Amino acid sequence: MGLFSKKPKEVVYDAADCQNKKNRMRQMFDEAVEEGSSYEILHATQRTTKFEKGFFIDTNTTTFYHYILGYNKDYDKVVMVQIDRNLTQYSEPYEVDMDSVVGVTYNPKYFQACLKYRKGYGDYGELLDIGDTGSKTMYGIPNTVQKEEREAFLDYLEGLRSRLQEQGHKQEKWTR
Repeated sequence: MGLFSKKPKEVVYDAADCQNKKNRMRQMFDEAVEEGSSYEILHATQRTTKFEKGFFIDTNTTTFYHYILGYNKDYDKVVMVQIDRNLTQYSEPYEVDMDSVVGVTYNPKYFQACLKYRKGYGDYGELLDIGDTGSKTMYGIPNTVQKEEREAFLDYLEGLRSRLQEQGHKQEKWTR
């Protein structure tokens, strides 16, 4: 250990509450998505930041969006269902256009996975925060620890990445 190095802290969470939230997310996903039980799921967060220059004060607003991310390895489908922080409401499912995905990256420092769309698609891609949240989180759904689910999703992304390379799409360096 160096003089200024910090050892990463372990996430403090309630295991029973975490399991209850995973069960509730499964129930919500199965209700929202047809044949939802055939998908593996995990919690993902996206954020947007809006900067406004004011006369006296500049403001920077960050909005967090919570999703249940479901993926099916057999059919090569990724579906996202937006949820609220209290796990009481959900939206219609949004299916990621996998034919337009040309790149897959992962940043292990921030637990961010990115599915990049082809040029001219109209959107850059899906930047997903798939990290854990403890009981004292301010931005995410508290007590959402998903190490096994995250590792399974990263395995899926590595397979997708290799298929994209075979199709001739150049991929950035992958670090896990």
